[in-house]
This record gives sequence, structure tokens and C-alpha cells, in this order.
Amino acid sequence: MATVKYIIRNKKSIKPVSINYDISLSSTIRLRGSTNIKVIPQYWDNSKQQIRNVVALSNTKDHLNKKLSDFKTYVFDKLSKYETNNINEIKQLLKDDVDIYLGKKEEEKEDIITFYTFTKTFIEQSENRVNETTGKKLSVRTIQDYNRTIELVKDFEKKKNYKITFDTINLEFYYAFKTYLEKLEFSVNTIGKFIKVLKVFMNAATEQGYNTNLSYRNKHFIKPNVVSENIYLNIKELQSIINLDLTENPFMDNARDLFIVGAYTGLRVSDFNDLKEDNIKEHNGKRFFNLTVKKTGKYLSIPLHPEVEKILKKHNNKLPKKMHPQEINDQLSKIGKKAKIKEIITINSIKGGKTITETTPKYNLIKNHTARRSFCTNAYIAGMPTLDIMAISGHSSEKTFLNYIKITTDERAIKISNNPFFNS
Repeated sequence: MATVKYIIRNKKSIKPVSINYDISLSSTIRLRGSTNIKVIPQYWDNSKQQIRNVVALSNTKDHLNKKLSDFKTYVFDKLSKYETNNINEIKQLLKDDVDIYLGKKEEEKEDIITFYTFTKTFIEQSENRVNETTGKKLSVRTIQDYNRTIELVKDFEKKKNYKITFDTINLEFYYAFKTYLEKLEFSVNTIGKFIKVLKVFMNAATEQGYNTNLSYRNKHFIKPNVVSENIYLNIKELQSIINLDLTENPFMDNARDLFIVGAYTGLRVSDFNDLKEDNIKEHNGKRFFNLTVKKTGKYLSIPLHPEVEKILKKHNNKLPKKMHPQEINDQLSKIGKKAKIKEIITINSIKGGKTITETTPKYNLIKNHTARRSFCTNAYIAGMPTLDIMAISGHSSEKTFLNYIKITTDERAIKISNNPFFNS
């Protein structure tokens, strides 16, 4: 912990001498200088670190002692606000601030850009930053991920005594930080998210000329990830959900209907949950949902599936009532259980660097996003051209799309068997 002491060098002088400050930042790093306050040494009380109560200084003693006290308060306040733990950076920042405080530096100091000061500004600016691809502001979730990553880096720095600067974010840091996160039992994909954010910070700092350390571009400094065990519901399973009589539970009934709309449009919950009658347009005798997707800002026109038409008819030609996404999720596992979607699913995950294998009934894994994945997979199995499905799903490449959909080897074989090549 830093300390501030006052020292008088020439204690035998009969003339006023400077009261110097001696700020100890560590066992070896100190900052020293004059406070611009002078006193005759015999009037200085070194044990109390203040000017003595003497008649000769009765008019100025309290004022000068307050200036010394205020200086200490200023130093500790500045030290508590610096966004770095690098002792040399702290010394330079404090020297600049003390010089300004004491009037030794008239011009406004030029901020020293550290990893923490840079990321703080970057995150603040990100709240109004626009995604160049979509033209939309960054999501609240993205900003939360930025802040959470910095929190974890600071915790890592404190607990592992690993000083964080632009130069120390190298492969040694990468492996140590990754191990630290594994011990906190974050999943591999969550760790990958934090690493990705770090690379965003470092890349931005490099582009702006604040960083010259390119270790983060090393082929080993990668975002770790594993393929997650995401399910889809086939047409038969969707039909079993549709056939449920949920009239005695209107809340569950509405959640089911919203989910089915998602499963036959391929929309994210943020979009299918916000559909209105105004989104329905008719072209050449066919009805479509016309909307601009929230995440990408892309305009879509999606034909209304017969199952969606049935839901509209059920709700007097209106969409089901909007629900909080988590409320829908809470109902879906119950709905799946009622529909007897109970196939046992094996889930392999990695936490704390260990592979964990668990089993659970399929209904426990049904979430809002299952609707979108079900649409993409079922449309693919039905023979809809991949590019047409991607136009709705927003996938940028066929490879990414094929990794996204969930299709078994047998289902793929059946799809292939329907190709004219096997029926000529």
C-alpha cells in the first residue's frame, strides 16, 4: 500500500526550508519532490507530520497543515482511480498529476494510454458505436461481454500477480489466463468469448497506434470452442406439440403458438415475438411476413406456412401475444414433456478443462432458438435450396450453415435418396 511522508532535509537551518513529499509506491519505487511549503525546521513536528502549534505561526499554521493534509488526500484519491496496476505507469501518471496540482506543470497533461485506460474509453465509445455491416448500434449484450472480460482480466492480474500491459498480453498470458478461467469452471465456448473480446481490444489498440505487440495474432492465441449440443425438432415432434390441447393453460398455449411461428419462419425470438398483423402482406395471392430483422437489419419476406395460418385463424387473424423470451423458455420444456419428446440426449461439455458427459430427456433442451434451428434443418431435409434457407437464416456461407443445422446420417441418406440421380 502506498504511503505519503513529509521530510525536511536541512534540520539545523535557522531559515525556512522546503517541506518535501516522499511517496512510496512499492519497496523500490518512490516519487519525491517539494510541496512548495516552507517552514523553519524547529517548528516542524516530524512524528505528527505537521507544523507545530507555536505562537510565531499562529496565523498560518492551520492553513499550511490543511494544505499538507489536502495534498495527501489528493494523492490517495488519484492512486485509487488509475486504471492500471503497472507500477511504472502509476508513477508517471502520479508525477504528472502532482506537478499539475502543485502548479509546476501549467499545460494539460497528455494522458498515458494503458491497456485499461484504452479499453475503458473503447467500451464507453462502443455504447454509441454502429456496426458497419448492419448499420445498427452494438447490442447491450456485447457491451456486457466487454465489461465482464475486463473484470476477469483485473481479477486474474490481482490473484496471479501478473501485470497487465499491452506488452504482457502474449502467449504466456494467454495460457495462464485460459487456465485461470478453466479453474473458474467456465465452459470452453464462454472462455472463447472472453478471448475473442480481448482480441477485439488488442486489434483496436493496434489500429489506433497504441499497441505494437502482435502476440495476439499468433496462431496459438486462438478463441477455443467446441461444437455445442443443440437440438432440433423434426416435423413429427413439432406436430406432437401442435396437437397438444392446452386450452386450460392459456399462458402455456400462447408460448406454444409463438414457438411454432418461429419453427415455421426461421426467425429469432426477438423477431417472431414482435410480429404484428401489419407484417402480413399479400403478393400474387400468397401471404408473406415482411419485416426487417433486428440483429442484421436485413429485410425479409417469408411465406406463411399452413401451420402459421392455423395459428393466425385461432387468434382471430392476429399473432399470439408477445411474451418475455425467458417466460417462453420456461414453458417449452414443460410443453415438450407433455408432447412426450423424451428421447435421451447425451451431452458432452468441457468445464474446468475436464470433459463432462451428461444425459437428459430431449424436452429439457428445447429453447426459443430450437425453433429457428428446426426450421433450417427441416427445410433442408425437405429439399429447399440451401441458398433460399440461408436468405432467411442469414448464414454467410454454406459451410457455416451446414454446421448449424442438425441432421443425422440416416436423415441425410434419406434426403440424398430422393435426388433424381437415385430415381432415374
